[in-house]
Amino acid sequence: MTNEFTTYCSHYYHLTRLFEARNQHFNNLLNDAPPYTRQNKVSDLDAIISYNRKVHAAKAKADKTFKDLTETGHTILAIMQYFDIQPRAVLTGQVPGEMEYEVWANEKGQVFIGKIRDLPKEPDNPNMIHLKCWKAGKDDDEDE
Repeated sequence: MTNEFTTYCSHYYHLTRLFEARNQHFNNLLNDAPPYTRQNKVSDLDAIISYNRKVHAAKAKADKTFKDLTETGHTILAIMQYFDIQPRAVLTGQVPGEMEYEVWANEKGQVFIGKIRDLPKEPDNPNMIHLKCWKAGKDDDEDE
């Protein structure tokens, strides 16, 4: 059994959250951008340029995330259309140990997803051995 549709829906949810965060970060940077007010010191202009590069980098990350979000939404919509799932039909799924969600599309082909509730974290596998790495530090060398 594959979890292909579940994986797309989970990824879409995480991309939605990531896009919101990245877009908010971009808007915050943009709103706080220092203006050029006829400064005549090169160092002042360097600071403005440096800040503007951060704004452009944040915008590029938000745009890339939006592109990934849109592509994933198109894939979800194509799967829904393949199975002849009607617009406004609500499908439910879950990310194990994280949350339960609903996903649906409207008549315009827009995909929506929303968290229904948080799920309890899954217990650790009792058959799994966890190893902690230890690195000898300065204090540990004194015993030699």
